[in-house]
Amino acid sequence: MATKTDTSRRARLDAETGTIRKRWQGRMRVVLVYPNHYHLAMANLGFQTVYQQLNAMDHVVCERAFLPEPEEGDSPVVSLESGRRFVDFDCVAFSLSFENDYPHVLTLLQKAALPQRTALRGDSLPLIIAGGVAVFLNPEPLAPFIDCFLLGEAEALLSAFFQAYDPAKDRKAQLVKLAQAVEGVYVPAFYRDTYGADGTLQGFHPTEDVPDKVRRLYTNDLDAHATQSTVVTPQTGFEDAYLIEVSRGCPG
Repeated sequence: MATKTDTSRRARLDAETGTIRKRWQGRMRVVLVYPNHYHLAMANLGFQTVYQQLNAMDHVVCERAFLPEPEEGDSPVVSLESGRRFVDFDCVAFSLSFENDYPHVLTLLQKAALPQRTALRGDSLPLIIAGGVAVFLNPEPLAPFIDCFLLGEAEALLSAFFQAYDPAKDRKAQLVKLAQAVEGVYVPAFYRDTYGADGTLQGFHPTEDVPDKVRRLYTNDLDAHATQSTVVTPQTGFEDAYLIEVSRGCPG
């Protein structure tokens, strides 16, 4: 018998135009997670753009997941395209545009039956990463829970990261390699924070052979990257609308 989650998932897929489906065999498996409900996620052009960019890489298959709806109860969170659980993926990638969604990251990890704290996750579990404008402004509230952050714009980061990442290798060795080789990669576990007598943050000091500071990366030429809707659906805030980015950031 189909669960409420299965019924909802199939209804969403049936209503979509532009869904990307790729074979899993021989590819790195990434679940791109928007830590809020589907109708909000599919109105987010950044989320849609990352979905397209990841699937444009031949060696990557990317599916989507969202915060379950209240009526879905305690059903396990699964990917939209194939209904697979997070543990079946090599990488769980959170796309964060708003700090108010930070608590939902913990909810989703719990619903996915994954340890919330980085220190409790072993090599057999997927790598947990996060990117988006919220975390490249302030990743620290999520630092104990994310294996690594991608700080900057996706166009400048995704290709280098997923070319360097090898899920078959030791997790810590991989993270050291990524932090060394890919600008914009921040691994919180490799830094020790220090505080002054008044409790204010004084600085971060690396505990591994990684950069002293992580530089946020920005795209040099936005005109070289098409930023537009990948999936169109009536089940979103911009019903059946095709979105196109005409500028990025807040005008000064």
